[in-house]
Amino acid sequence: MSIVILDESVASQIAAGEVVERPASVVKELVENSLDAGATHVEVEIEEGGRRLIRVTDDGCGMTREDTVLSLQRHATSKIRSADDLSRIATFGFRGEALPSIASVSHLTLVSRTSEAAVATRISAAGGRIAELEDASAPPGTRISVGRLFYNTPARLKFLKSDTTEFGHIVDAVTRFLFSNPGVAFRLTHDGREVLQRQASSDLGASVSAAWGRQVAEAMVPVALELPGMAVRGLASGPSLHRASRNRELLYINGRWVRSRTLSHAVEQTYRGVLPERRFPTVVLLVTVDPGSVDVNVHPTKSEVRLSREWEVRHLVAQAVRQALGSTEAAPGVELSHAHFGGAGAPGPSQPPTQQPALGAWPGMTAAPGVLSPGFRSAAEEGLDLRPLAQLRQTYILVESNKGLIVVDQHRAQERVLYETFAEARLSRRRNGQALLEPAVVQLGVREAAATAQQMEELSALGFELEPFGSDAFLIRAVPAELARDEPVALVRDLAEGLAAETGERAVARRREQLLITLSCRSAVKAGDALSREEMVELLRALAGTARPYTCPHGWPIVMTISNFEIDRKFNR
Repeated sequence: MSIVILDESVASQIAAGEVVERPASVVKELVENSLDAGATHVEVEIEEGGRRLIRVTDDGCGMTREDTVLSLQRHATSKIRSADDLSRIATFGFRGEALPSIASVSHLTLVSRTSEAAVATRISAAGGRIAELEDASAPPGTRISVGRLFYNTPARLKFLKSDTTEFGHIVDAVTRFLFSNPGVAFRLTHDGREVLQRQASSDLGASVSAAWGRQVAEAMVPVALELPGMAVRGLASGPSLHRASRNRELLYINGRWVRSRTLSHAVEQTYRGVLPERRFPTVVLLVTVDPGSVDVNVHPTKSEVRLSREWEVRHLVAQAVRQALGSTEAAPGVELSHAHFGGAGAPGPSQPPTQQPALGAWPGMTAAPGVLSPGFRSAAEEGLDLRPLAQLRQTYILVESNKGLIVVDQHRAQERVLYETFAEARLSRRRNGQALLEPAVVQLGVREAAATAQQMEELSALGFELEPFGSDAFLIRAVPAELARDEPVALVRDLAEGLAAETGERAVARRREQLLITLSCRSAVKAGDALSREEMVELLRALAGTARPYTCPHGWPIVMTISNFEIDRKFNR
């Protein structure tokens, strides 16, 4: 088979396939051109999900008549002059580099005018071939209309989804520009209906509110950290806000939205134990680094980048998000500390005990032993802000506060306490287990045995004493004291199965985490276990002393509040 030079139209369509995957790709490229042109207002008009029309209008610097013609030529650019410029790209793209590709698979009309020109230039192209070039009347700036997208590539047109789906991708594409371009006003319409509008604003929360709603914006906390040569700022969701997918984890490097497995993993690892399993946070993080340390030419659409200081940037992002979560991780209306449970300080003034009705008579609720005891000092006498009242269904601890009623999941509360106890023991390497009266033998599968052998040091630090005992078997001599009542063989087998389930390049770290979670879950008090008042107070005090008292190690909430306002409203008071 002989080698031939492709026809120009065929070559253009192949090039288009690299950057024009769907209508949203066109929107992305055109808006980037508008931003590179210094626009302060960008309007995106869509019809029929982008199949019929995509129009982007801006008030940027515009183009001369000569430049409008050159912009539709392949390899034309206003951004680089030499190969050295490729290593320090600080713009979204090369002005006009995407236009030939878009024009080759659509009917494209471009109207542009510089502020110095008396008239605008209008140029039309179909399938990449210029059809018209004439003067026109238009304000300074550029308006590009793309119609009949993929009309000459039926295979690509066939694979487009419904108008609703394609427009959803366009909304995502426009939304990404809001957060990194505070000085630009955006407006998006679909079939004549305004869908998104944001005035120029330096308030990142305003952009979140415009894109995802006020409630989401209110549930996010600021992120800010600066290290030598790099910085990050943005917003991150608290424990109450999480999603089933990671499509709201938005990461930017030098103003460009990027995909980065490394940085995404850094974010998600920081949320581990804060959010439920397989749930993802909402974050908008803008990272600033030296442009020379970023290679944006890894992917044709420049959505993926290569960092020369990747580990340092990863550390920066993880540390910034961790600090943000640590400073604000709280349940609405609740503040837990040792002082609230009489952990320190002198007792308050003595008052007579408050007589309370017998809660045991309420359906589904059991009174905590000792609550009505005449010898029990009142909350005021103890100086407590929070007063344990009873157990609900022997599952939840009901606590009275001056702000209302607090409901604490007893199992999750002790899970959190034990998790941090085990984690501290693992770090200190000083934990002793409780020896079994008679050693037990556990036989494991090949994968389970290999995973357990890999974690022997971790298991030892937590109080286990295991010895290899033949092929894929272990002799159990001791277990953590908190698990002394568990059947040792079943306990170790369950742990081994959990460890073996963690696979992949980061399996070792995940196995360590899974080990702590499993131990804390098995050791914790269960739903249905009756607690005395003293046990409830002790559990709440221990919970108040943890680093993250509002979510269990699985990420589920521990505490819920019902405010006095809500209670009064239910009773129409």
